[in-house]
Amino acid sequence: MVKAYIGQWLYTFPWSQVVSGFWQKFPNPYTGHILSEDTYYRTVTEDQKLISKRVLAKTNKLPRWGERIFYRGSASTIGFIIEESVCDLKEKIFTTNTVNINMKSLMTVEETCTYRPDKEDETRTICEKRVVAKGELFGFKTTLETFAMQRYKKNHELASLGLEFILHKLYLPQLPPPPVVGIKTPDTRTFSRKLSDKAKHLLKSSNNDTLEF
Repeated sequence: MVKAYIGQWLYTFPWSQVVSGFWQKFPNPYTGHILSEDTYYRTVTEDQKLISKRVLAKTNKLPRWGERIFYRGSASTIGFIIEESVCDLKEKIFTTNTVNINMKSLMTVEETCTYRPDKEDETRTICEKRVVAKGELFGFKTTLETFAMQRYKKNHELASLGLEFILHKLYLPQLPPPPVVGIKTPDTRTFSRKLSDKAKHLLKSSNNDTLEF
């Protein structure tokens, strides 16, 4: 059994700006959990499609029951994600697909996002999102899938707001940036130091766990 969720987000920017901003969205006030991004493949095909592949590393805060069962009291772990994207310049369709590459013995979460110009107003862009979660651990499949869906519904809006924030910064610099909502915004220097320390701690801890690729 798998659980799926379908959602949509409307950006008040044209498709070309949204796609350009997508590649510049890190960092933003909503992505403190993103530790790194690395592009390992990129090419432009003869039919004008930009194909890119990236690896993202992010912190994953576990629920209390996850701390006790899977990571011996550790509140967080590092998640590694493969992001593959195809940007069709002729058809104006930008598709991204992300899936976790470690912790697959517990669960696989795959998200597909499709960005298209709004047919009613081409100064706007519609993003259709679909996520599928599949638990793999016998006896905990439903619990894992439900947890993944609840977390996704909470976080996908923050991810969209993060891109909105960057789009305003890039294309409407004369206006004040939109207010940051739904998260606490710490002092930048303090935040960077804490994130760096946390990343070092998590990387050290992850050496004791087996990553599945």
